[in-house]
Amino acid sequence: MHVIVCLDNQNGMLFNRRRQSRDRAVIADILQDTANSTIYISDFSRDIFPEAAVCTSCPENAQEDAVYFVEDRSLKPALPYITKITVYRWNRDYPGDFYLDIDPLEAGFRLQTQTDFPGHSHETITKEVYVR
Repeated sequence: MHVIVCLDNQNGMLFNRRRQSRDRAVIADILQDTANSTIYISDFSRDIFPEAAVCTSCPENAQEDAVYFVEDRSLKPALPYITKITVYRWNRDYPGDFYLDIDPLEAGFRLQTQTDFPGHSHETITKEVYVR
């Protein structure tokens, strides 16, 4: 399973049940990278990916070759099934109260690529791809 997350400098994902940020350049990059795949989301992410498939029990019950965009769920239950993690970093400090609950390196992933690109709402966004 390929998991995609967006994080601030402290690995925050949400604050007060809202996403910390959103960037059109990130969404375009995700859609380009997953052009031949179905993106699975929770209902929370429907406004970002209206054409994606909503999965109420994902990522822990997602298909092995699925792509799952995670904003509001724990990854720990799905960790044994995750083969790739793409992290988009906002490179900013935002208030947060929901954080990514795994560290890719500590979980046995290796950093495959790291690239910076200009965002629409953020000067620089860092994209990190981790693989097992």
